[in-house]
Amino acid sequence: MDGNWALVVAAVVTTVGGILVAVLQQFKKENHTDHQVVIGLLHVLRKSQQRVEDKVERVDERLTDHLESHLSEGILDNRQRTKQNGTEGDSKVSL
Repeated sequence: MDGNWALVVAAVVTTVGGILVAVLQQFKKENHTDHQVVIGLLHVLRKSQQRVEDKVERVDERLTDHLESHLSEGILDNRQRTKQNGTEGDSKVSL
């Protein structure tokens, strides 16, 4: 009987091991697919971030140009004139 039990145990271990390997391979496949999806989403987010950064730079440049034009004209947004040195009252106008 000992030899027969050894064959049964070996068959059970082989079967359980085969099932575990199959399950692990399935998880590995799903994990790879999930990583591909995440990488795709990260690329989309990076493109969106770059567009936002470009827009912020353009707004920054336009605002700087706008403020410089006001300063060179001697007029502030509150319609008060600045002094020759770029000051309005006690506060200095800076860019």
